[in-house]
Amino acid sequence: MTATTPKRPPMLTATCLYLGLFALIQAISAVDLISTWNGENSADRVSSIIKVIRESGASQAGAESGYKIFLTVLAVMAASGVVFAIYTARGDRASRIGLSIVMPVVGVCFFLGAVGGSFFDILLGALSVAFTTRLWRGEAKAWFRVLNGEEPEPTPPPKPMAMVGSTPPQDAAPSTPPAAYDPASHHPAAYPAQYPVPQPGLQYPAAPGAGRESLPKPVRVATWTTFIGSAIVAGTSVLALLVLGLVGDDYERLLRESPFGQSMIDDAGLDYDQLYQTSMVIFGMCLALALGGLAASVLVLTKRRSGGVFLFVMGAVTVITSIVLFPIGIPFTVAAIVVLVQLRKPESRGWFVKT
Repeated sequence: MTATTPKRPPMLTATCLYLGLFALIQAISAVDLISTWNGENSADRVSSIIKVIRESGASQAGAESGYKIFLTVLAVMAASGVVFAIYTARGDRASRIGLSIVMPVVGVCFFLGAVGGSFFDILLGALSVAFTTRLWRGEAKAWFRVLNGEEPEPTPPPKPMAMVGSTPPQDAAPSTPPAAYDPASHHPAAYPAQYPVPQPGLQYPAAPGAGRESLPKPVRVATWTTFIGSAIVAGTSVLALLVLGLVGDDYERLLRESPFGQSMIDDAGLDYDQLYQTSMVIFGMCLALALGGLAASVLVLTKRRSGGVFLFVMGAVTVITSIVLFPIGIPFTVAAIVVLVQLRKPESRGWFVKT
């Protein structure tokens, strides 16, 4: 960027960074599925899709060959998304359009299970589509308008601040006639400060260093909701992982002795070892998400506006994760939705885009 180029918004930089990372992971996943198609029986991950293709009249070999071609195209599109993300961050308008086409297509394919339909693939697909919309909104849209030589969208002018001694507004009450001279009022003790006396209904500029900037109420609500919820999840996850680690080989015996243990096994459809491993993975994943939420909320609480994207991402990930963990995740689904709603309010958006 040249000296005359407007500064790139931090929100756009973070969006391109996330989209480029998503595209890279998706390209690697598609290539990995193709390269291990026969060696590691990776074809079993998409066996349901192959079955649907075969039912349409194709042979087994033809269905597999056609699907490998589809995965190759998907990998190329995802790889091009990495390049588009880099050039979009540099202000290339054609790359912005290309990124807006490629990422939703790849994201929808991953969301629908194109490479196996794991939870991680579904999450990547949903976030790819969600983040693409941010390229055409807010400060990113205004930045590209300026680069294109267009005038930015007009913003309402700030309200003028009245000062002591200035002409009162038209709707102000008429001034009262001066009072009779009082010698006591001219004593030096009557003037304790060198600043104008505040008048009701008038606004004054804040003195330099008059206090730290406070967070808008929606930002505070979103940040503290994230912080408290993440702290609860982190504490619970750490405790559960410690218990599971200490129990170890006695896990099966404890479940058998528990009045709810056998019903858990029957409902889950897993044996004891599988349930143990699944529990470790779930609590480990919840701990990782909670640490991410704590980091995002701390960034915003310390007045780092760059933490807004991080906070929004953690809210979106929490919504998806808590829905998967239904019904235990219902309270966290509600909390995450509250966070997302608060972050979309004009006060929040105005604070995060301020430089």
